[in-house]
Amino acid sequence: MKLYNISFSPTGTSAKVATAIIHGIMANIDCRTITLDATHQSVTCEPISKDDLAIISAPVYGGKMASLAKERMKTLTADGTPCILVAVYGNRAFENALNDMSFFTSTLGFVTTGAAAFIGEHSYSTAATPIAVGRPDESDLEYAKAFGLEIARKISLKSLSAIDTTEITDEESPAESLANFKSFVADYMRSQKESPRKLVPEVNTAICNTCGICLSVCPTEAIANDCATIDSSKCMYNHPR
Repeated sequence: MKLYNISFSPTGTSAKVATAIIHGIMANIDCRTITLDATHQSVTCEPISKDDLAIISAPVYGGKMASLAKERMKTLTADGTPCILVAVYGNRAFENALNDMSFFTSTLGFVTTGAAAFIGEHSYSTAATPIAVGRPDESDLEYAKAFGLEIARKISLKSLSAIDTTEITDEESPAESLANFKSFVADYMRSQKESPRKLVPEVNTAICNTCGICLSVCPTEAIANDCATIDSSKCMYNHPR
């Protein structure tokens, strides 16, 4: 069996969780892993067989699968291939993300046979308003591996079947994370009234040594070659969600 690791992971968190799940599967199932990383470019391959398995992971943006992730994966084709969906969200809520992912992947020919939402550090997290800092942590990854072991068990028993993602619901957000999220949003809304602007990462030119690492990791190529200029129209924060 081929195990496809298909991910869109700008900060590395979605890929980290997916890798832990795959380690759990491969502990008991003999398979060959094929990695399709959609973080920086569109991915494609030969049609994926129904005898194989895909792990499809992406972050949650605005309660849905990141639109850029869909754009980068839309050329994939499957033939009733079972897939495990992994949504990574910032400890507030994953909302409709798994349902959105399930619908999108079904249009490509995948069948959702498993799904999970994992916590990753929120993109709005700051020193003043920390939200899920350091997540996924070791405990999260152990849980992901255990999830993979359960998938392997179902494969061995030939009991991996289609599921209804609408039955997977959010748990109540931790009070501190929710409070910090609301605090950040409130401060942002106040600043927008005073001086409207698009929220994008800023380059600290005082400490930047133009090493170029930021250029290599930015999924939308929003940072110019001078390492100092950012095209806000390309930034993930401002992509349609």
